[in-house]
Amino acid sequence: MIKLVSLVYRKKGLSNPEFYGHWKDKHGPLVARMAPFLRRYVQNHPLDWPGLSYDADGIVEMWFDTEDDARRYLEWRNTAEAYELREDEDRFQDFKKTRRFVVVEHMFETVGRPWVSGSALPDGEG
Repeated sequence: MIKLVSLVYRKKGLSNPEFYGHWKDKHGPLVARMAPFLRRYVQNHPLDWPGLSYDADGIVEMWFDTEDDARRYLEWRNTAEAYELREDEDRFQDFKKTRRFVVVEHMFETVGRPWVSGSALPDGEG
C-alpha cells in the first residue's frame, strides 16, 4: 500500500474551530467525493496534550494501491477537473507550507501487552 502523507497548516487569520470545522465538515467529504485513484482518506487532528507542541496543524493520510495511482492523483490535481478541490484548500489551508511524503506503509501486529496498575512502568518508574 502506498500512502501520501501530508503535514497540513492552517491559513493565517483562521481560528482553530474555523480551520478544523471546514477541514472536517467541508473538505473531507469533498476529497472523498472527487479524488480519483484514492483508496482511503484520513485526517488526523491533534489533541491538546500536556507537554506536547506540534509543528503542523494536522496530518492527512491518503492510501493508494500503487505508486502509479499516487502519481496519477498528483497529476490530476493540476487539471481543471480538480479546480474545486484546490479552490477549497485555499479557503482554509496554507498550502505553501504543506509538506508531502510519498511512503510505503509497513505495518506490524502488536500483542497488546497489558499493564497492571500499581506495578512498575516499563521504564522502571512507578
